[in-house]
Amino acid sequence: MGFQDDWMLRQIEMMTRFVANVVFGKKESEVHYEIIGNMYDSDTLTTTDLLHLKLMEMIREGEYGKAEDLLFENLVYSDKYIELASDFYQRLNQLSDDQLDAGNFSREEIYDGYIEIMALLGVPIDVFGQADRSEY
Repeated sequence: MGFQDDWMLRQIEMMTRFVANVVFGKKESEVHYEIIGNMYDSDTLTTTDLLHLKLMEMIREGEYGKAEDLLFENLVYSDKYIELASDFYQRLNQLSDDQLDAGNFSREEIYDGYIEIMALLGVPIDVFGQADRSEY
């Protein structure tokens, strides 16, 4: 892992910690999506629950870019969606560089996507304007 990838990995972890602490008031350093409905009764699953399940399937299959596209296409302004998006990017960030490369995805895309979707959801996690890394 190169210096820039290591730096981004830590930045993504800090942003996730920020969302967990500030948005959800949790002491944990991670945000985990919790399914509202009953896993064994699809009629009780919310739209966000179903999206979460689909995203997890796509991550398992290495379709990271398509999963991110799906996340943006189904954007809903809610705390539950903030939880979903944070969980999604946190899971991607926990993948190895080899796994990301195999899925044609980069840590930089995780970083940029997380900042972008949080901004759309009204959660300014790029408080220092670090998303503009043109000088790197």
